[in-house]
Parts: sequence; structure tokens; C-alpha cells
Amino acid sequence: MLATIFAGTARHPRLVMSGTAAVAAGSVGAQLLTSPESGVRHAIPALLSLVVLASSTLAVAAWVRPRPAAFAVDARNSAFRTLPSPGHVYNAATSALISAAQVAMQLIRPDAEQDPAFDRPSWHLLTGVLDGLSVVLVALSIVLILAVWRGIDVQLRPEGLVSRDPFGTLTVPWEALAADSLPRTGPTSTSLLLTYARPDLVRRRGLPFSRRRIRTDTVNALFLVDAVHHYLASPQHRQSIGTAAGYDALLGALFGARPA
Repeated sequence: MLATIFAGTARHPRLVMSGTAAVAAGSVGAQLLTSPESGVRHAIPALLSLVVLASSTLAVAAWVRPRPAAFAVDARNSAFRTLPSPGHVYNAATSALISAAQVAMQLIRPDAEQDPAFDRPSWHLLTGVLDGLSVVLVALSIVLILAVWRGIDVQLRPEGLVSRDPFGTLTVPWEALAADSLPRTGPTSTSLLLTYARPDLVRRRGLPFSRRRIRTDTVNALFLVDAVHHYLASPQHRQSIGTAAGYDALLGALFGARPA
């Protein structure tokens, strides 16, 4: 069951984020349109909290499962790219829903402030902290949603290695890498530190995660390292990157046969 949910999320991350944004915006809109006397005003934050619990549970489950030792074949861009991570999607969804629940709670506050018991310095200090927290959560949600929308991945292309993150893109031509450019690593490493033979060939656009470090939290890091080493040692195979035949050849070189 979870595998089916994760697979659907990985295939349609933008659809999941659009649905989450609709739920968050709809909940806040309903809170604004509901009269202060209605019990729905208090039910909406409670319901959002339940949805947050479900989303955060899926996020934890997605991050603790083994990362795939696989690429998606992207024929349009002539690339093998890492698969979208459901964990990134659920992180963004959870953040957006928490933000919506926080804003919904803030909309209830004016009703409470009519009670003279809340007219004290400690209450005003607490409300100031909550206001600041709401701004931070909304800003974080926007960043995470944009990251999912843009995509976070590592791509192998005929011309080199491309790493995309929320803030920029790092492009490393094959000629910039030496045979020992990538260290041996474990499958659960979340990043790799590259050593360049020709750092002058490396290109950056925007503000990528790092000039020398690429994120590997969406893929089995050992599989990625082995694939890069394969193309460094066999440059004649690079032109087949981005094709189904080239992917079969890569898996054959790494595993001896394509895994089921």
C-alpha cells in the first residue's frame, strides 16, 4: 500500500502539491467566511492537525525507506535522472498544512482577545511570537513548494553531470572530473564531495547547494557513484545516455544484468 502511494507521489509531485495548496487555502478561506459564533471555526484547525499528522507520518516513512538504485530515462533531455523523492513532497505538504493550521488558529485569536482575561503582557508576548512563527512557516512552505515544483535531482547527460536544487543548477562536464573525483561512499550518504581536475569548466546558475558538493538524498549514493565512474572509465558510452538501450547497457555494466 505504501509503495503504491509513494510511487504515485513520485510520478505526480505537482499534482500532490496542487491538492495540498487547495486544501490549505480552502481551509483558511472557510475560516475567514465562517461566523465567529460557529463551531466550525474551531473544527477547521483540528481537522488540519489530523491531516498534518497523516502527511508527517508519510514523510517519515518515505525518508526511512531505502533509496532507489535506479534512474529515470529522460529521452527529451538526453539524460538519466534520479527519481523524484516522495519525502521532499511530503515535507513541503506538511509544512504548507502546518502553516494553514497556524493561520487558522490566528484567525480565532481576535475572538479570544475580547475576553479581559487575555489583556495581560504575557498574552501579548505570546501572540507576538505566534505572529512571527506564522510568517516563518509560510515563508518555509513557499520555499519547499517551489523546490518540489522545480525539481531536485541529479542528472547524467552526454556532456556531463547536472545537479539541480531549489536555488540553482550545478553543471560539471565530464572533462572536469578525474577518475578519483567521487569518493567511495555508502548507499545512505546524502551528499558527495567532488574533486575537480578542471574546475574552470564547472558552471553554476543561480545559487546551487554547493560548488563541489551534490545532493544524493533522492538516490542510492553508491549506485550514483558507480554510474559516474562507469562513464568516466568508458567515455565511448556517454552518447547513449538518455536512451533505453543505454540504460540497459549501464545496468548490465553495473549489475551484470538488468534487475527486475
